[in-house]
Amino acid sequence: MKYILIFGISLIFQITLFSQRRFDLKIISESRQREAIVSVPTTPPPAEGYPIVFMCHGTSGEATNYYNPVGWKELGQAENFITIFPSALVWCYNDKRDDNKEKHLSKFVCGDLVDQVCEEDSNKLISDILFFKKLIQLVSDTLKVNPKKIFMSGFSNGSSMAHKISMETTDVFSASGGSSASLHSLDSTTPYPRRIPMLYMLGTKDDRYLSDLFPVELPFGGDSTLLYLQVSIRRALICQGLTEEFSKIETPVSHIYTWNTCRSGETCAPYVFMLNKDQLHEFPNGQNHPVNAPKLLWNFFNNPPVVRMTTPVHELKQPDWDISFFPNPTSDYMYFKANGPISGPGQLKIINLSGEEMVQYKVSTEGIRIMDIKSWPAGIYYAICSTKAGSKVKVLAKL
Repeated sequence: MKYILIFGISLIFQITLFSQRRFDLKIISESRQREAIVSVPTTPPPAEGYPIVFMCHGTSGEATNYYNPVGWKELGQAENFITIFPSALVWCYNDKRDDNKEKHLSKFVCGDLVDQVCEEDSNKLISDILFFKKLIQLVSDTLKVNPKKIFMSGFSNGSSMAHKISMETTDVFSASGGSSASLHSLDSTTPYPRRIPMLYMLGTKDDRYLSDLFPVELPFGGDSTLLYLQVSIRRALICQGLTEEFSKIETPVSHIYTWNTCRSGETCAPYVFMLNKDQLHEFPNGQNHPVNAPKLLWNFFNNPPVVRMTTPVHELKQPDWDISFFPNPTSDYMYFKANGPISGPGQLKIINLSGEEMVQYKVSTEGIRIMDIKSWPAGIYYAICSTKAGSKVKVLAKL
């Protein structure tokens, strides 16, 4: 029989009848005390060993906040895998969303924190990745674990951490997924020694992503939200070795975009983005929102999309030409023209924030066209100009 090794570890073992076995751990990592909750199913391990799923909390959270509500440990009991809930340390940071107000809250050490950390803590940051590896080793020393099935999930700051894992710890983790935060620019790199599948979900009512363009909610109709988030999505695609070709599945509650076509000469891994209708800034669990993230991610971890080299269903390529609008903003008439040679027929569509098409034109490199927008409601619109060579997107304003 194996026992949990105790090297500077305070261990509390709690068994709930007919449920998971709960271990509350305290270990030392880089001279700091770290805490985590480990949930082990009551059933024997599979022949290859227990898979492991990490669940990283958001800013200001801790392991106990996410142990009960998210649904991971219950799924772990049903599907026979171990769930680990680590706690982040408290750091000083200047909150960019709150006029750079200084705050002292728990955060995992990834680009989300490094981008805002106070000077007093900038030289004190330690590695959560090292902490995670120690937790995996501890569990592996105690129980039979499948090293090929170790996965990472997270919410908000924890989702940023999951993206960082997909860049820097692919020797340990086999897939990642999270809700409400994407890959940060400071964590963007070419994964080594391999690329792993990634899934990112976001709600249309997530207040961290609303702006003057979308003050109430992100549009669920059409693909305008995809264009709104194109900077962070392209960042992930480059890191994953993917082209910008994607396929799309629509359900009443989710739009699911999948990129799984490798760039020439690259060994890529798929990237999936889910836009969930009416989801707030939260980790959906089937009760707070119809999407059950643990079940969805567990399926994704075990059955990721197959990478391919096929003709695209859609594409977001940037062509060499551009298109300009003037005056912008305006209240009655707006002119537009193409700048640079357009190869083949071009099409211009104007859509509102709900994805509804307002007008459509054919576009060429010849001359200036005029649009009568007097009857349009005041607000923001997207102009999408597409040819076989790619697409350009502009933001228009009606006064």
